[in-house]
Amino acid sequence: MTTVDVTTVLVAIATTCTIVMIGLGFLPFPSRHASIWSGAFATAMVASYLLVTADTIDSTTLRAAANGPILCATGLLWVGLRARRGREPIMLFPVIIGFSLFTIALGFAATTEWYGLVFRIAFAAAGVCSALAAYELSRVEKRLRDLSLPLIVANLAFATLTVLLLVDGLVHVLEGGAGQTELDIIGLRSMNELVAGVYLICAIITLLSISRGGDAQNKTREISDFRLLAQDRLDRAKVIGDKWWSVVDVRLDDPGELLEASSGRAFDRVTSRFADDIRSVMPPEADIHALSPTQYVVLLPRPDTAVRAILSRLLERIATVTDQQAIPVRLSASIGVATATLADYDLVRLCASAADAAEHAQISGGDRWERAVFAS
Repeated sequence: MTTVDVTTVLVAIATTCTIVMIGLGFLPFPSRHASIWSGAFATAMVASYLLVTADTIDSTTLRAAANGPILCATGLLWVGLRARRGREPIMLFPVIIGFSLFTIALGFAATTEWYGLVFRIAFAAAGVCSALAAYELSRVEKRLRDLSLPLIVANLAFATLTVLLLVDGLVHVLEGGAGQTELDIIGLRSMNELVAGVYLICAIITLLSISRGGDAQNKTREISDFRLLAQDRLDRAKVIGDKWWSVVDVRLDDPGELLEASSGRAFDRVTSRFADDIRSVMPPEADIHALSPTQYVVLLPRPDTAVRAILSRLLERIATVTDQQAIPVRLSASIGVATATLADYDLVRLCASAADAAEHAQISGGDRWERAVFAS
């Protein structure tokens, strides 16, 4: 009968997570944060191989030093979350330098009585990174919060384990215990590797989902591209005197209540259908831009009579209840529309006017469209 130890399991988990993150996260959706997270999983994978090598050659020094990269992976996950939110500085180099120093210190202290202290300090640094990562995850978009829960729980559990480890070290000192070498605390090794494996599984679930969900910087670029294209169309329409252009702001009614009444996955299906309804009703010449999964701005080249018919058809389509609907309630939307001549073909002013009209439609009960009235 073959015996599989915890280290072998950790190698398998770390390798699989690295391949999945790079293959399904970074390569199809390349971004700064996805590359950092891929590096974090790769770092954990290398550390797991170092543990196997240390066991093979019976090297205490290598086994002790391998704990550094594993703990560094926790810090890199936090760095990636900061990068995704656009926080500067993202703290990449401080984390790499800090845990590189811990790795060297752990290796040199492995056979000395200082190892126990160095190990707990390194573990505490990783625990702080875990707590900070949990905070960053609590600030992600609502549609991703369900998928963030596994890593939030794992980070908080890791931070709690750090506190317990520090308390254990303090109790050991108060009881008059001597310093500890790597061999003195080798009993913690299996537990640490088990915790690392569970942590990596939770991390891949959350971070892969976030990576494939896009990032704030890409959305910023999309907004900029839409504004340039839409303003160019309006400028050319103004030159030739084409009055039949409108900016339409479409908002799903009560998105917060819908999210609270459903799972994240069901809400995603609702917003996907909302997007499909808009794209199906709007003519091919319309430029459609998503400000969020529940709000779209459309530059619509149609006369007033056609605009009224399109908006009425859109409201009817959104409100239609189907058998495949993710949430068994009648959906509705609020729409604001501003014609190009209202604000002298200025896209920014037109968007603001359409947004005000959409808000007025929501305040009035929703499931309707309102025409903007621009006040100069």
